[in-house]
Amino acid sequence: MKKIRLGIVGCGIAARELHFPALKELTDKFEIVAVTSRTREHAEDFAKLVSETLGSTPQVFNSYEELLLSKQVDAVDLTLPIELNVPFIKQAVEHDLHVICEKPISTDVKSGKELVEFSLQTNKVIYIAENYRHAFKYNKIRELLHEGAIGQPIFVDWHLWIGMDKENKYVKTTWRQIPKHIGGFLSDGGVHHIAALRVMLGDIEWVSGQVKRITDYLGDVDFLSTLFEFKTGVVGNYTVSYAVKGEEYFEIVGTEGKIRLTPNLIVLSGKVDEDIPLIQENTFKKEFEDFYEVLTTEKPNILGNPAEALKDLAFFEAAIKSKGEKVEIERLIKEA
Repeated sequence: MKKIRLGIVGCGIAARELHFPALKELTDKFEIVAVTSRTREHAEDFAKLVSETLGSTPQVFNSYEELLLSKQVDAVDLTLPIELNVPFIKQAVEHDLHVICEKPISTDVKSGKELVEFSLQTNKVIYIAENYRHAFKYNKIRELLHEGAIGQPIFVDWHLWIGMDKENKYVKTTWRQIPKHIGGFLSDGGVHHIAALRVMLGDIEWVSGQVKRITDYLGDVDFLSTLFEFKTGVVGNYTVSYAVKGEEYFEIVGTEGKIRLTPNLIVLSGKVDEDIPLIQENTFKKEFEDFYEVLTTEKPNILGNPAEALKDLAFFEAAIKSKGEKVEIERLIKEA
């Protein structure tokens, strides 16, 4: 089996705590051969982690440019401040490398659209890593809906009260304190939720939203409430606060029942009453497995497709700019 020689670019929280735990279980598919970061110290610390865990020491490069010119990697894994995603992806492709890059695709729809258009002009894989697309619970709910488990879906209601305090490790990230990406945490974390909704119920036609800023330390607006409609006609409400902490609530209502999602179960009631336990899974491992298959087989890049990532981001730009009016997602992208 061919191993992909991987370069890690950006050795912060996502690389250490999300990507590396997945990659260390995939040593038959990936070999981390190079690392670079904003500071050499961070890169050296990450290289040491790889060495102590896997027994092989990746080369530390002083800059991204040096890594790209080294010819030592087949692909790069980008875990960077969001404003660097587009230029770093383009640089990698221009050096004949494949890319897997943490979501969101970019800071705004205009630059994200430019990347989508760029991706159509290359045979190199540009994979926007969205682990929620791989999660069992959302794919299982989609399956139940397709089977007609609750009849015709009518409404989805998702409330998240995330409540991040000043000591939160993500809040303390410098580039998140003065965000260049639209809506700060709303889009940074929220693209996960929109990706999940689209896995279950398809593309969203339009959205209307209201935003507020509750705290003085989250960098931007930190509360959003939306009303939206899927192309299938299902209506939704998505409300999220990164300032206020509370219980999450998720429910899909259909003509013949409903599906609720709890921390441990998918609760189906109506035509059939059933509790489906959630499974333990590493969705980051799943996305790297999918990336590998896209690189080494003829599998199309569906789950990491930049065009899909752009739709997730566009939801937030539309909602934030809507000021309570309906904004069509496709039109927003087209006119960007």
